[in-house]
Amino acid sequence: MPSPEDLFARLLVLLHNPLARGQLATQILTVLCYLGQLFPRNLSLFWEDEVPKMKAYISDPEDLKQDSTYQEIWDNMIINFLAESLDVVNDNVWVISLGDAFARQYDLYATSDGHSALLHRCLGMLLQKVDDRIYVREKIDLMCRHSSMSIPVNRLGLAQGIGLVAASHLDTVLEKLKNILENAGQSALQRFLSFFSFREKVEDVDDTYAALALMYGYAARYAPSTVIEARINALVGTDMLGRFLHVQHPTAKQAVITAIDLLGRAVISAAEIGISFPLQRRDQLLEYVLTLMGRDQSDDLVDFSIELLQTQTVALSACTTLVSIEPRLPMETRNRVMKATLGFFALPTEPSNIVESLITNLIILLGAILLTSGEDGRSRAEQLLHILRQLDPYVSASAEHQRRRGCVAVHEVLVKFRNLCSGGFGASGSYPTLSLKHIDQGGPRGSSSLPSAFVLPNRDSLSLGERIMAYLPRCADTDDEVRKVAIQIIALFFNISLSLPKQKTSANDIDLESSYGALSSLEDIVSIIRRASVDQIEVFHRVVSSVCILLSKDELVVLLHSCTLAACDKVKQSADGSIQAIIVFIIRRGKDLREADVLRTTQSLLSSAIALTDKHSRQEVLNAVSIIIFLCLSFSILIFISRIIPTSSYYL
Repeated sequence: MPSPEDLFARLLVLLHNPLARGQLATQILTVLCYLGQLFPRNLSLFWEDEVPKMKAYISDPEDLKQDSTYQEIWDNMIINFLAESLDVVNDNVWVISLGDAFARQYDLYATSDGHSALLHRCLGMLLQKVDDRIYVREKIDLMCRHSSMSIPVNRLGLAQGIGLVAASHLDTVLEKLKNILENAGQSALQRFLSFFSFREKVEDVDDTYAALALMYGYAARYAPSTVIEARINALVGTDMLGRFLHVQHPTAKQAVITAIDLLGRAVISAAEIGISFPLQRRDQLLEYVLTLMGRDQSDDLVDFSIELLQTQTVALSACTTLVSIEPRLPMETRNRVMKATLGFFALPTEPSNIVESLITNLIILLGAILLTSGEDGRSRAEQLLHILRQLDPYVSASAEHQRRRGCVAVHEVLVKFRNLCSGGFGASGSYPTLSLKHIDQGGPRGSSSLPSAFVLPNRDSLSLGERIMAYLPRCADTDDEVRKVAIQIIALFFNISLSLPKQKTSANDIDLESSYGALSSLEDIVSIIRRASVDQIEVFHRVVSSVCILLSKDELVVLLHSCTLAACDKVKQSADGSIQAIIVFIIRRGKDLREADVLRTTQSLLSSAIALTDKHSRQEVLNAVSIIIFLCLSFSILIFISRIIPTSSYYL
């Protein structure tokens, strides 16, 4: 006759699959309540309250399948249910008895079974509640003996279970992991020789290193924040993670990257409760992640393209974690991370589910880089421009999916920057400690006794003329989503700019009443295109009209000087729209142009005409030149035109 503890342990692990046939999980929960009288009364009363909540979550299997994370959520619910049950009983003898019951369950499941992975976590949570160090050490040994490091799901369950133990017994766990590492696998020479024997030997080493890395990571993640700094510094300082860099299989790489991510998250969790400390060798850990993220030349037996994308997705998440913690990201490291990751915007669209997740993680990473770089408002504005300029090739790419990704990335980064402007920048030299929640929402709100003009960037630091010219062609794009996002980008830019101080020399250049009216019109357009289908040409004309009012004289000049690329846009419709916008700007604001500005604008337009192959577009550019000549006629311009046209006539 099984004991009540054996019944509880058996039924709890069997709950693992919420989609098992015949609604097995629901039936088990019902049986558990019926057996409540076999257990302490306070425990059965607790189950009466909690079991209906668990049943409700799994009541609709079809709805459950729509959430890709349902299994993770359900397993966490089971672990929390166990943890609260142990707290309710609060009896060391009963807890030890239940631990022995869990230990007897290992013989009932194959290591490839998800139930075995859940069993690791259940026993880990129970050991967290036990004070007997000898008992804990024995059960950790048992968990390791009944694990299979070659099976990713079991490897992860073991690592999470060991991590749960570390919440109360960190030193015991670290001692065990140190012993495993010292006795694991092969030396560097043995690994080298394994390449000439059997591939399986290499994979065995990968499995061991992957499991160890995960166990270290989860031990750091779950350990008490009050004691974690010294342990993390010791782990990173001894470069123990560097031993795991030579893993080859994608799942092993993902495990090592996840371990590094967990170390960073442990630092963030500590900071959230007021225990802030910098992560030693943070930049080196970033380099490790970027190394593991790359494609191996030795992957010649199996096509790992899907696994590679999954590895890169995990790596981008880890990069976001690492750049979000102290010390501040140096420029060299920032450039290295961006160079290694921005190319993902050019990925094909398939497999869509993996690629979309990867692109989302990349955009989140760019937002984190913006939030954690720079010392004050001006340096953050410089960081913003650096990111946006790096995105320009994708914003203006010939492939629609690249333009969509580029525009969405620009919009999300701008939202982060706007939130920083509205929340306030830290004073020079200050560094905000960010949580992952802050990264998602745009950063912490701060305050400073310094004047706002010192803390905030000024309007001129946004390079509005250059940036608006970069996104204006997208407002006439052939892709509907690109057009909508581009209009939102332009509205955001002017929304931000009107909230920033302007240099005194040009402060009187802007009519605030007209500007706010134009911005309101622009934001009305954004609101309309979100909910209704409207005439594309009319929308573009309204955008151009608003931009024409919102630009200062200096910004207008810069915009016209940088018109060459817009007029030669890879999308003909966008190029034509850009040329029409330039003509509108010249007609309405030509009086604001100085002679030198007119000369440079004319040169930019003629350069566009030379580069264009479409006759219609070329003629439109020449029309713009003729309008300039008509509106701004001067002897110097005529001389300039007469000199440049003979050298260009062959192309025109």
